[in-house]
Amino acid sequence: MKVWQLTYPHNLQHVTAPDLKLSENKVKIKVTKALLTEPDVAVYSGALKVKSPFIPGRFAIGQVTEAAEDSFIKRSERVYLAGTTEDECAPDGLRIAGETADGFYRDFVLAGVNDVYPLPASVTDEAAFLIDAIAQAEHVIDEMHVEIGQHILVIGGGLYGNILCQILIYHRAVPILADNNAERLTRAKRSGIYYTFPNDDTLKSRILEVTGGKLADGAVYLALANRCEPSVMFPLVKRNAYVAYCAMANKPLHVNLEYALKNNVTVKGITESREFVSTAINLLANKAVNFSEFTFRSHREEELPALMQQYAELYESNAYLPEQFDIVKFIF
Repeated sequence: MKVWQLTYPHNLQHVTAPDLKLSENKVKIKVTKALLTEPDVAVYSGALKVKSPFIPGRFAIGQVTEAAEDSFIKRSERVYLAGTTEDECAPDGLRIAGETADGFYRDFVLAGVNDVYPLPASVTDEAAFLIDAIAQAEHVIDEMHVEIGQHILVIGGGLYGNILCQILIYHRAVPILADNNAERLTRAKRSGIYYTFPNDDTLKSRILEVTGGKLADGAVYLALANRCEPSVMFPLVKRNAYVAYCAMANKPLHVNLEYALKNNVTVKGITESREFVSTAINLLANKAVNFSEFTFRSHREEELPALMQQYAELYESNAYLPEQFDIVKFIF
């Protein structure tokens, strides 16, 4: 089979690897499309250390080519591949595709039957790449015990922040989105998110105005698309509130807890949401998310090295990556 192998930073090559043989409780999947993500760029640039040679690729969908006769996963099914799976041998009990284990930039993968998720026909290939964002949103809502009518401050208006706000609305909570990027705030408005404000010195007064003189019932900091001071949320939430920090695994985040301790704030950390993938697929199938404002770009497989290099140069210059879904097609 063919794989995209990283031998050292900035050197992604298409090489031949041994064919995979079906084993017990596994299914063989032909990767059809994979997503280019910030973690993949971090691995490619060397900012995120991996043991070479290594195959990047955090998220993918594919088609089952081989499965045991008694498996509930059937041949030819279109499936979403779990980016995070359980691994008893890993230090934290998890294996993360494209970070702590070889990823999905390759022709075929072997996956556990519990690590692939059949996709209904109503969920398009493009929509499938929203699954992680929706699963994270559901995880946040579960961990923070969000209730109907609560005002939840979301710091960071990137794609994940937009999805989180939409899922909060779906659960009949009231999101307040704060970001200093005008394009993000405009996209949020067009996606149906009503309260969108600049993340500046006026934010507290705007929250008080929205809530009728009260602070937010909870807050979420999205580190993937955020550069503001992580402790900024604590003075903006009520006493005994929940605050969640969402970051990709292994991304350092330094938080001053002084204000949180004085006000008995409960802090949650969320880096993966594998338990909510099925819920996310169901929400997509039921059209709970509006992604008409998002940009999806399709790339041929051979464009991957150049695309990686382009994004790595932005990443290394400390610039934001384009907020779009870059989907790489793998030829069947």
